[in-house]
Amino acid sequence: MSPPFRLFKKKDDVVEEKKDIDSRNQLRNTTNSLTVSDALILLQNIESERIKSLANDLSPIKESVVKSLRSVERVANNLDIEDIKLEEARFKSIVENSKRTVVSSLRREASSDIPGLQSIHEVKKFEEKLESIIDRFGEVSGSHSRVMNVFMKKYAGKLKGEFETLSSLLKQTKSVVSEFEEENSVTVKSIDLLNIYSQKITAKKANEDKIKDTYREIETLKYDLRELKSHLSRVENSTQFKESYRNLEQIGVLEKEKQEFQRKVSDLYSHVSRAFTKYSYGMTKDTLGRLKVLTEEPWRIFEDAEVSSYASLLIEIQKAVKSGKIKLKDSERIMNYMEIILKSLPEHHDEIRIINLKLNVLRENKNGAVVNRSEELKNDIRNCTNRLGDLEQLVDQLKKQLTENNSECEHLVKQIDDYILQITGKKYFVTT
Repeated sequence: MSPPFRLFKKKDDVVEEKKDIDSRNQLRNTTNSLTVSDALILLQNIESERIKSLANDLSPIKESVVKSLRSVERVANNLDIEDIKLEEARFKSIVENSKRTVVSSLRREASSDIPGLQSIHEVKKFEEKLESIIDRFGEVSGSHSRVMNVFMKKYAGKLKGEFETLSSLLKQTKSVVSEFEEENSVTVKSIDLLNIYSQKITAKKANEDKIKDTYREIETLKYDLRELKSHLSRVENSTQFKESYRNLEQIGVLEKEKQEFQRKVSDLYSHVSRAFTKYSYGMTKDTLGRLKVLTEEPWRIFEDAEVSSYASLLIEIQKAVKSGKIKLKDSERIMNYMEIILKSLPEHHDEIRIINLKLNVLRENKNGAVVNRSEELKNDIRNCTNRLGDLEQLVDQLKKQLTENNSECEHLVKQIDDYILQITGKKYFVTT
């Protein structure tokens, strides 16, 4: 069970910084203060009133647009039923095609749904729709201007008048919307900054909670680390561990002796490896297997129950070299090494037998459980220490982020206060 502990017992950086911010907030609260949500409501109400005023300014323009489009629709209907008189029949097809296209386009645009004016989005849609209608009228009148001016002159004049009216209404719309956007831009900026400020306050709270949680975990890990070290000390100071550790040290020494023995034997037998290779030609599978051991792992012959068979094979190879059956350039040097190898067989056999015997005795007496427990505890201590280091680094990062966040919040709230003063003419202080 973890021991009781107190977080932030000392005045750490985070607590001091929080006190500074709280002090500033108390000073702010002595004057006109607004919470973030109150400030948003205030600005949204101001913006809502401005949108209503904008809608009132645009309503006569919209009514004029609708009226003008109805006039365009009447012109299109009259043009549709008009039987155009042609002096030359060869123009009939061209005129009729142009007439159908113009009538169809005029009716389609004149019957368009005109967006409302209840929101900024709708106002922008209204402006875009009016601009689209005028562009389309311009395209139609431009592509069929010659036919309109020659064969449908009386309608061309009426349409020109309506197009000019709509263009003038678009110009008025753009002017009114532009004036609104300029006036409302500070409110939009303020609302955006308030939303950013709100997000940063939320992030700040999450950051502070994370720091507290991390400190709790650090304290718990420090306690766990002390317990692990204490447990390890008890284990390694026990008689069982000390005996097992001595056994392990001796086993390590004997393993090194065994490795040195294997290296020494391998080096010695390497001097006659060409003789083994020459002798292998035409030999049986069983003999080839023994020759492979002599060439690659000669120390293994002393662990084989049939060590005498290797001794016999070495004698046969020595005879083959001596008789000239195996042709070698340095046969005399190889003969000397063969003699050394044969003479060393009993000595090498006894040497490795004694090493293996000692190893077997030590391994039988080794208490693996207590040694394994020591290794497990050491591994747990390493993991715990590494985790502590990671958490302490995390706390530093979180503190740095918190400092940066607080600085950004101070800058944001000053901007917001200034904007609200500019919008309302009153000095307010936004608080968390």
